[in-house]
Order: sequence, then C-alpha cells, then structure tokens
Amino acid sequence: MFQGGEAKISQVSCNHSPPVPPEIVDWLSHVLSSTDDVRYAPSMRHRTPPIVTLDEIRNAKDLCPRSMGGCKILEINPSTLLKVGPMVRMGEAEALCLVRKRTSVPVPEVFNAYAIGDVGFLVMEKIPGIPLVRCWKGLTGDAKRSIVRQLQGFIQEWRQIEGPLFGSVDGGPCEDVFFKHSWDAKFRQYGPFSTRKEFNQGVVEALRNARPYGKLTKRDEPLAERILASGSQDDRKVLTHGDLHQSNIMVKDNVITGVVDWGAAGYSISAREYFGLRWQALDLDWRGLISTILDVDEYDFWAEVNQSMVDYTGI
Repeated sequence: MFQGGEAKISQVSCNHSPPVPPEIVDWLSHVLSSTDDVRYAPSMRHRTPPIVTLDEIRNAKDLCPRSMGGCKILEINPSTLLKVGPMVRMGEAEALCLVRKRTSVPVPEVFNAYAIGDVGFLVMEKIPGIPLVRCWKGLTGDAKRSIVRQLQGFIQEWRQIEGPLFGSVDGGPCEDVFFKHSWDAKFRQYGPFSTRKEFNQGVVEALRNARPYGKLTKRDEPLAERILASGSQDDRKVLTHGDLHQSNIMVKDNVITGVVDWGAAGYSISAREYFGLRWQALDLDWRGLISTILDVDEYDFWAEVNQSMVDYTGI
C-alpha cells in the first residue's frame, strides 16, 4: 500500500484535491474494522477522543495523490487534517504537543493521535498559508531576511528544550537521517540512547549497515573512529525538528504561520538541526541566510558521514 519513507507533504489545502482513492478507503476500512486495540499517544490518553470514522475518510480530500511515501495526508474538513500510514509515529504527536506547550512556535494543534496495529493516525489542525518553497524566489531581500530571523527565533526556543535520551520525544528510537540508509533495505531501529557515546556507536552501526553485507571497508575505519570521538564533551539531547526545509515552513504575508511535519523530530545532537536545514538546500540565498542562524562548524563532518552512507545505498 505504501512504499519508501516519509512523504514530503506540506500543510496546504487545494481546492482541486481529488477524493481519497478507493484502495486507500478499502485499506483503512480494514484497519478500522480490525480487532487490534486503539493505542493512544501519551498526550491523548487522559481524554481518549473519538477516532476518525470511515465516513470522514470517504468524504476527505487527498492532499498528496502522487505520494509514494509511508503516509497520506487527508483533509477531513477545512480546518482538520489526518496524517495516516505505517510511517506515522506517536513521537511526532508528542513533539507537536511539547513545542506547542513550551514555546511560542506556531505548530499544528493535535486533536487526536493513536495507532491501530502498525498504522498511525495523527489528527491535527490545518495551518494557514503556503509553503515557503512556493514563494521564496519571488520575495524581496528584506522579506527573506525577515522570515529567516523569525525562523531563527523559533529554532532558538525549541532548542532550549532538552530530553533524557537521544531518541523520539515519546521515548522511541532515533529518527535521525543518519539511521535511514540501510544497504539491504531492512527496517532497523537505533536507540533510544542514554549517552553521546552510545549515540556515536549507533551511527557507526548504521554506517556498517549501509555497507554491503554489513561490513566496513578499510577506507571506512578512519571515519568510524572520528564518529566515535565526536562530541565527547557534549552530552546534550537537544530537541530538533530534523527536516527543516522550505516545504515545512508555512508563510502568509511574509510571516511564518507554522512549522510542520515533525515526523523526524526528537532529542538529538546539537549539530543535527543545521545539518537538516543545509543538506537539502539548493537555493543560494537560503543557504547564505540559514548559515547565520545556527552553528555551522560540524556541518562538513556530518555531511561527510551522511554522504558516505548514501554512497552505497543511493538514498
């Protein structure tokens, strides 16, 4: 039903969005009628709101009809979205609830979050505006700088939040991109990790699993040693969005209205946020401006680590 990883979907309604495909309706009908218990996210357990109904799904709009990722985004009504699929984790809901409670960052309100079997359901507010990627090139220099300053302030707020473990906000495994490059395409979990030493060991294990048959080459050994030695004096577990590209920043009238898609969020190493910002950035203005809002010192090293994994896996 779903292939690949997290779908890159922005929170934007489309008047011409098609209805939900029959095969998706049938699949979700099967999920909803299963005997599996509904497992609510920790933040929802005190009130256990009603789950989405099959009629709501039938009447929804498919906001990502071409998505081949591990989730679908459905518009249940003009103010409510459903993110659903095997790649939807309760850690995303917990990250949204935490950021909404502890900061002034505009993020979607979570109305409900639960899993049935291996399928996650995240019911949330639809954020107004359009993705920054759609309007960036047409903005003035002053508008671009203003948006980046706003983003800097929001990032600084959530980076003040630290966790007890390297991993997702709900205590699950790490969602860092470094752990997503398996050579044999097998799903593996890394973490949560209690210390930076354990985190680094996990990255080396991920490097090994990014190689044919799980074996490091002689050429890999110096890099593995550098990974193990990295950040030895920094054990902070910093709240991180982890996938902060322009498609996940909503704007209206040059004001950031929302930061969305927290599926890769978690407590991670300090360098991870800038890596996520910079790794996929192609626009030169964007690259230049974001380099002024976070420490860039470790970017080259983590880019080398990530590229080394991609060399064999292609993803």
